[in-house]
Amino acid sequence: MTETIKPKLENADKGFNYTVTPEQLEAYQKWSLEERLRWIWDTNVLLSKIQTPEERERARILKHKCAR
Repeated sequence: MTETIKPKLENADKGFNYTVTPEQLEAYQKWSLEERLRWIWDTNVLLSKIQTPEERERARILKHKCAR
């Protein structure tokens, strides 16, 4: 059985929330452009493998809602 990840109530209709530390930002700034693009690509590949069609659609809707 696959469990669905649900946002906290205070994040309803907002997606997910996470914190990035100053140390993480500093480390990321040291990455080359190729490393950054590879990280983005790999993250998208992972998400496409684990998201259900419903989760994918919800993410698409939120993406367009936030772009306004």
